[in-house]
Amino acid sequence: MKMLAYFGAQGWSSVGLIRAVCFVLAVNLAHIANAQCDLQIVSAGPGLADGTPGIPNVGDDYGLRVTVNVVGTPTAPFRIRWTLANLTNYFDGISLGPGDGYWWYILYSMALDDPIPWTVTLDPDGVTGDTNTANNAASGTFTPNPPAAPSDFYSPRLMHGSETYEVGFQPGSGSIGNLYVLMGQPTSHGAQSVLSVSPPPGAQAVVTPPYGAPLFQLAWTNIPAATFQGTDTFNVQLSRARVNPGLLRTNTWAGLSALTTNWTQWLVPDNLLETTNPLVVSFVQASLPANYRTTMTPYDTARALHQAVMRRLTYLSPPYHVDAVGVLQDGVADCGGFSALFAASLRYVGIPARWIAGFRQGDSVWHVRVEFHLPGIEWLDADPTDGNSVDPTGAYAYYFGYVPNADSFFAVDYGESHVLPYGELDFVQPANWLWSGGAAYESYDSEASLQPNGVLSLTNSPDGSIQFYVNDPPSEGLVVIETSADLRSWLPIATNSATGSPLSYAFPTTNKPVAFFRARVVP
Repeated sequence: MKMLAYFGAQGWSSVGLIRAVCFVLAVNLAHIANAQCDLQIVSAGPGLADGTPGIPNVGDDYGLRVTVNVVGTPTAPFRIRWTLANLTNYFDGISLGPGDGYWWYILYSMALDDPIPWTVTLDPDGVTGDTNTANNAASGTFTPNPPAAPSDFYSPRLMHGSETYEVGFQPGSGSIGNLYVLMGQPTSHGAQSVLSVSPPPGAQAVVTPPYGAPLFQLAWTNIPAATFQGTDTFNVQLSRARVNPGLLRTNTWAGLSALTTNWTQWLVPDNLLETTNPLVVSFVQASLPANYRTTMTPYDTARALHQAVMRRLTYLSPPYHVDAVGVLQDGVADCGGFSALFAASLRYVGIPARWIAGFRQGDSVWHVRVEFHLPGIEWLDADPTDGNSVDPTGAYAYYFGYVPNADSFFAVDYGESHVLPYGELDFVQPANWLWSGGAAYESYDSEASLQPNGVLSLTNSPDGSIQFYVNDPPSEGLVVIETSADLRSWLPIATNSATGSPLSYAFPTTNKPVAFFRARVVP
């Protein structure tokens, strides 16, 4: 969550995480300094990222702007209170003389897309001696402009990642009869597109009932105790996710009832999503009106359940349980439990849903969120865990459909059940393993990494050089700049450690043959 404001009588300045700008457009000399103080809001409302009034688009920062006249001189510095949805911020230490046309502006980055209430209040503490506080506050509601399509995956990023397992048995402790290691096999769905995957050496691709989810399987039989390890790597494109609520509200219950079996398989109960359990049924019934099928669209029903889960659970990691019934009994959950309860609730009302398990950008930042389906839309993203972190009351549907951080999360597994000939696993995040035999188990570890590939841009300088920039770089590994004369053979000409900060390079071009350049990230 990001909040920015703008201030400074002559320009821009920064104050911590908050920036603000104040401009004086005109000064009314009739306002004399010893007159009684009256702070007057002339206009207020939503604005664009550049400070101009207007309705912002979903996916942009949401602005609030206020224009103020000051009669007389305030007796003390005051502050402005800004509230957008449930988020309140203050701009402090405002000291002004009389004048017309002062204006301030603040930006919020928030994962909301439907009507958003706002309020701006001058001098909420009553310290200025203002004689007419009736014109000190303004409020309203605006709806950000949605995308043209029902579902939109935008602002793609190229990312690379890996997942590593290591399971150890005490050497000399005996033989292992059977050892199976299962790792998620990355697939394209929702906000992610898989470009390439290199499985762990020796792995076999298997498809598991009941959902047809693919896994990488490594298997050993009758082997001495040892340490086993492996790594898979992948390159992916991740995008932010946003939706058009108005278009999604055209979906009907009749359309859901006509879904084919490849979608209805995501309606049945499983080990973690106990859809028909009385506790889940009671939770759903208490969260929706009795006549929701005649008064609410499927989209609004899903939205209401998303908010109900945000209200019902408190975040706890590690949790006591990760299944829907368990977290309802506990009242606490991690991201897996939030996702299980939400997906189970959606399945109960007839909306196909599943959880997707993976990790966020960084090292081993494990996470689970939800995908749900409406006819003609494929998978839509939702994250009640992230929503709860912003609004534990569930008053606003944060991270429902509009998930701007979907470009920094990658799922290696989907579904909550994998049935195999030798056992059953609920989900594979991180890598899971099953074994039998007389050896002594010693240790297990799993790690994951997700990093951006970086974006290479260039400009020609007037002094006969070429300037390169690598933006959105990874925070680990190496960034290698390479050159080629024929696009076949490439030679490295610069190597830097990746730190997450943008990199810049300059190379002379005077009296040089034509050359091609590229940036390569080495994990």
